Amino acid sequence: MNNEMLIAAAAELDRSGFMPLPGESAEAFLARFKESEETFADFESALEKEGSVTLFDDFQVTSKDRIPPEIIAEAAGRTRELYGFENRRVPGFFLSGKVGALWGGCMIGDPDNGFAVMLLRSQFRKRSKWYVYERAELLAHELCHAMRQSLSDIYLEEYFAYQTGRSFLRRNFGNCFIKGYDAILFILPTFILLGATMLREFGAMNFPLWPFWVLAGVYPLFLLIRNFLSIRQVRRGEKKLRSFGIPQPGALLFRCTLAEIKAIGRMKSKEEFKRFLEDMSGRELRWAVIKVRFFNQEDEKL
Repeated sequence: MNNEMLIAAAAELDRSGFMPLPGESAEAFLARFKESEETFADFESALEKEGSVTLFDDFQVTSKDRIPPEIIAEAAGRTRELYGFENRRVPGFFLSGKVGALWGGCMIGDPDNGFAVMLLRSQFRKRSKWYVYERAELLAHELCHAMRQSLSDIYLEEYFAYQTGRSFLRRNFGNCFIKGYDAILFILPTFILLGATMLREFGAMNFPLWPFWVLAGVYPLFLLIRNFLSIRQVRRGEKKLRSFGIPQPGALLFRCTLAEIKAIGRMKSKEEFKRFLEDMSGRELRWAVIKVRFFNQEDEKL
């Protein structure tokens, strides 16, 4: 298989939600895809034989709880419009066991080989909406994670996934919580403030409360600033790409690392971006796919 055929094959896999790793060669990419397909095949075989499979020692899924293809297809329009891909490989399951009171769904997977499974709350079997969640949005959100997990670039992971939603708050503030400890450090100082207030009011202890108010506000402020700076990098990159005449800036940036997005945002001209594109596509399969998928090779605008 020659280089053009390898890139064409990788571009087709990109359309189905399987993206090259940063710096990954075409041969390594196709080998990883083969490994991923074997993992999926083993999973499907075990599910058919046993009727249930335990994933990553935590989640048990059963064949009777499989999400039908027509429900998973609800997300296709959103991922295709925003990021130029449709899921053709990631299965999904409803969970009816012990889940959090406000839990709606999640994606679990292995970024090394691309294996991923979507999990949804069982209420979505017959409902398109539950509480503040919309089924199609949740599916599209988790499919974004399933594709973009290969980048291992957490700082914009939630931002891109939350763009599948209709809520202004989720689209603009969902990326605040990107690390496991963010929610804990967000809420813990509030409980400390509450405890200090109770000691002062009911424990007859006289000490100032303002340090506790400051403590309660520091981490939320940090999360907002970090989120603002990350989003600004994406918006700056999108603005630059639009000024260069590029029609799908969001889909292109979805496939970029934060460092690459920052580099694009600093570019001064279409010519500079063209040189960057030619250099990156010559060195890296991921960028060769971006070039094939999002740029008409006969288009003279670039």
